[in-house]
Amino acid sequence: MVSRILSTVVAMTAGLLVLANFFFYSDPIGALSLYLVRTASVVAAFALVLGGVNVLTVHLNKIYSRDKGWGYSMVLLGALLFTLGVGFLTGGPASIPMQNIFETVLFPLEATLFSLLAFFVVTAAYRAFRVKSFETGLFVVFGLIVLLGQVPVGAMLWDQFPVIKDWVLDVPAMAGARGILLGVALGTAATGLRVLLGIDRPYADRRPPTTDR
Repeated sequence: MVSRILSTVVAMTAGLLVLANFFFYSDPIGALSLYLVRTASVVAAFALVLGGVNVLTVHLNKIYSRDKGWGYSMVLLGALLFTLGVGFLTGGPASIPMQNIFETVLFPLEATLFSLLAFFVVTAAYRAFRVKSFETGLFVVFGLIVLLGQVPVGAMLWDQFPVIKDWVLDVPAMAGARGILLGVALGTAATGLRVLLGIDRPYADRRPPTTDR
């Protein structure tokens, strides 16, 4: 109980001090806020190291016990250790060997994954374009207008398709996107306030309740 109260007080104090630095100009508050942010960066670095150790432990146990997919674990650990070794020996991510690894291995893999997304987009568009109500009918109409305004064939059919497409993207689509961003911002602010005020405590040690029999 004491540890939970102490962790809540520390988290609230640190969060309020960093937040106060954005609203009040004060050298002590600014220095303390900078110290807290740097401390958080150090803690995040240690968390990254612990995450790497956890990856090694999980996949080494998987390889040792010959679980399903242990061959992929070997490939993962081999690629991880090889990349780390090259990075340490050549001077970090900016070195030429590391850049070659990114350009010849990572970028082609990313391009392959993004190309596979095209098939999922086509499937989702097919499901979304099935007219079942008035709203889906509007969605289909505006979607076809935007598609025809994007390709040269649409301009050949009617020269106003690109103009209507620009209006759809600049007015209703932009208004909807801004509304979503405002909702996300308000939700983020509300979540932050709940953490700062101690209502939500994701950093607290939570144990499952025990039932007496």
